[in-house]
Amino acid sequence: MRPDRDYLRFDCGLSYGLVDYLRTLEIMKALGWSSRRVVPHRGHQMSLNIAAGLHLGGNESYPDVFQPFGGFADDIAVEDGYVGLPDIPGVGFEKKAELFTVFRQLH
Repeated sequence: MRPDRDYLRFDCGLSYGLVDYLRTLEIMKALGWSSRRVVPHRGHQMSLNIAAGLHLGGNESYPDVFQPFGGFADDIAVEDGYVGLPDIPGVGFEKKAELFTVFRQLH
């Protein structure tokens, strides 16, 4: 593994959430890795927001898969391979109408 040219993909959820993800980044930094070389795995809003909030190197996303859980908020468009963040608090689920329908049915 080469810290100057390789990228690492850790799944935020399977890394036990943000706190342990931060611990992983601390260990990587001590080993000479830049956080810009980390691109979270998973196509969900948690990874997108973690990548943006921690200034990571990007986020692996597949917006048309695993609906209604996958993808981005309803009003967020992919343009030239880039995507913005929703303008509301939360992890993006809050602006996914089809997902909220599922949540209501489960409740």
